[in-house]
Amino acid sequence: MPPSWQTYCIRLGRIAVAKFQFWFFEYNSCQSKTIGLESLMSYNFDNLSIEKLAKKASMKWQKYPKGTVPLWVADMDYPIADEIKKAIVDYIETNNFGYADYEGLPDLKEAAIERMWERYGWGLNHEHIFPISGIVQGLVLGVLAASSKNEEVIIQTPVYGPFMIAVEKYDRVPVYNQLVRDVDGWQIDFDALKAQISPATRLLMLCNPHNPVGRVYSRYELEKLAEIVLEHRLWVVSDELHSDIIFSGYKHTPFASISPEVAQRTITLFGPTKTFNIAGLKIGFIATENSALMQHIQHIALGIVNKPNVIAQTATIAAYREGQEWLNYSLKYLEANRDFVAEYVFNNLKNVKHFPAEGSYLAWLDLSKYNLENPSDYLLEQAKVAMNDGAWFGPGGEGHVRLNFATSRSIVRDALERIRVALGNAPVT
Repeated sequence: MPPSWQTYCIRLGRIAVAKFQFWFFEYNSCQSKTIGLESLMSYNFDNLSIEKLAKKASMKWQKYPKGTVPLWVADMDYPIADEIKKAIVDYIETNNFGYADYEGLPDLKEAAIERMWERYGWGLNHEHIFPISGIVQGLVLGVLAASSKNEEVIIQTPVYGPFMIAVEKYDRVPVYNQLVRDVDGWQIDFDALKAQISPATRLLMLCNPHNPVGRVYSRYELEKLAEIVLEHRLWVVSDELHSDIIFSGYKHTPFASISPEVAQRTITLFGPTKTFNIAGLKIGFIATENSALMQHIQHIALGIVNKPNVIAQTATIAAYREGQEWLNYSLKYLEANRDFVAEYVFNNLKNVKHFPAEGSYLAWLDLSKYNLENPSDYLLEQAKVAMNDGAWFGPGGEGHVRLNFATSRSIVRDALERIRVALGNAPVT
C-alpha cells in the first residue's frame, strides 16, 4: 500500500474512533448522575465564548487586538478544578502567609512523589525533588549544572523556544538535531544524533511529550536514546511538563525510569501547571536521583531561583490528590478537539500537513506549501487568529505555526474557518 494511502486510511480510522469517543463522551456527560460524575457537570467547556474570555486579564487574551482569536500561548481556557479553588480559599482562611519551610509545605513533595509513582511507576523520595517557580528556570538550572561554557548541548528541534535561550544565553554551543518526518509522523533522527556527538558534547535536551510536534516517545525510542546517552556519557535534561496530557493509545514513560544508570544522568522537569491550567501560579519540580547532581543544582539556584509561593504549593497538592476527575473530563474534551482539528485540516486544508498530537493540546501545522514569508503574521493579519510562529521553535520550525486547541469546540471551529478563508487567498508554491 503506498504511503499516501496508508496515511489516508490511518487518518480515517482515527477520525472514526474520534467520532465514537466524542459521542460516548457526550452521552456520558448527559448520564453523569449514573456514573458518579455529578461534580463535573459544572465543567461545561462548550459554554466558553470569545466575548467571555476576552474579559480575562491574561496575557493570552490581552496581547492581541479585540476580535482576534488567540490560540498561541499554552494556556487552557477552561475553568480550573473546583477542588483546587476550594483548597486555595481554605488556605487563605488560615491567614498563614509567612515564609514556608525551605522544603515546601508539608505535603508538597509527598503529593509529587505519589503522583509519579501512581501514574508512571517511577519511585522517587524527598531528596530527589526540588520545587521551583517554573520549568523555564529548570531548563536554565539543568544547562548550568550539566555543562560548562563552550561545551556542546544537543537540542532536538523544532522545540519550545526557551531550550535555545537556556543554551545560548549562558555561552554553551547549541547543536541542532532536527526531528524528521515520515509517513507515521515526527521521529528522532538517531543516525544524525550519533554523528553530531563530539568530545565537546556534554548534554542532550529532551522534550517528552514534545512541544510543539505532540509526540509521546515510546519506551523503545527512549531505550534507544538511552543507549546513546550511556555510550557517550551524556547528561540529559528531560522536560516532561505535558506528561499528564496523553491521549488514547499512548503512554508516557519518564526518561529517568528507563534504568538506574539513566536515572543517574538525568534531570527531569515536571509540574502541574499545564495539566491543571494553573500556569500563572508558577510552580514546577526538578527531579534527579543523583544526589551529587541535586546538590550542585541547589547550589547554583541559591539566591537566584525563588521557591514557589504557598498558594501555588497549595494548588499543586490539591491538583495531584483531588484533581483527577477534572483531568479525566478535560482529556476527553481535548482529545475530541484534537480529532476535530485533524478532521478539519484533512478535509478542508489540503495544502496543510498535520499529524494529530499524541500528547499535549497543541497542533503543529505545516504551511510551507504556501509562499508566505511568515505564516503566523499572515494569519494574524488576514484571519485574525493568533498562533505561535514556527521559527521561534528553532531549525525545522520555519513555515509552521503552533495552534493551541484547549478552548471550546466553537472557538476552534471559528478559528479554523478563518484560517481556511485566509489560506484560500494565499499564494501556493
